[in-house]
Amino acid sequence: MAAAFSHVIFDLDGTILNTLEDLAAAGNHTCEAHGWPTFAVDEYRYKVGNGMLKLVERFMPAEYAGDGRMFEQTLAEFRAYYGEHKEDHTAPYAGTIEMLDRLRAAGVQLAVLTNKDHVSAAPLIEKYFGSERFALVLGRVDAFPPKPEAPVTLHVMEELGADPATTLYVGDSNVDILTGHNAGLKSAGVSWGFRGRAELEAAGADYVVDTQDELAALVLGE
Repeated sequence: MAAAFSHVIFDLDGTILNTLEDLAAAGNHTCEAHGWPTFAVDEYRYKVGNGMLKLVERFMPAEYAGDGRMFEQTLAEFRAYYGEHKEDHTAPYAGTIEMLDRLRAAGVQLAVLTNKDHVSAAPLIEKYFGSERFALVLGRVDAFPPKPEAPVTLHVMEELGADPATTLYVGDSNVDILTGHNAGLKSAGVSWGFRGRAELEAAGADYVVDTQDELAALVLGE
């Protein structure tokens, strides 16, 4: 039986890789260096998702809003620390590698599209998933506005030669659901990620899955 979807494009953080602790540590390290308030790891669930620029904006104190010089300095400090420590606690969610391999074995083409800076995203994919599992990996680059704007998703589709009717976008936040929908794709939300089922349903996810097996069965039409 043919798979229901020929192509699946995945978000990275909170979807296939649990990066929350390392992102929180880098954010808090940067805050501590300036004597700013820090945040519980769980609070970072709602700060990530729109790329590193937004993340930095969200952990900086409100009094620095609009201070371009301080923002650039803070962003540089965050990127430097995260670059050194992005693998301290990060790991794929349990069952993810098996799910990806099951899809690949069925002939489904896989890709990653994330708002994480490309220079951070690409090495993480290489380290935890190898170079074979994904046909294409694209993080945030200056050439495109970040997700959920459509151009970057459409670019990935074009590179893959993918048909919107048989392509699924998979992620863990409202940004991801919009990413798929803005590009004319069905969107699946994973409840194990940073944001949870309620946000995904409220965002209008076409599907919400609770396990990697459920996701594989959805893609394969089982």
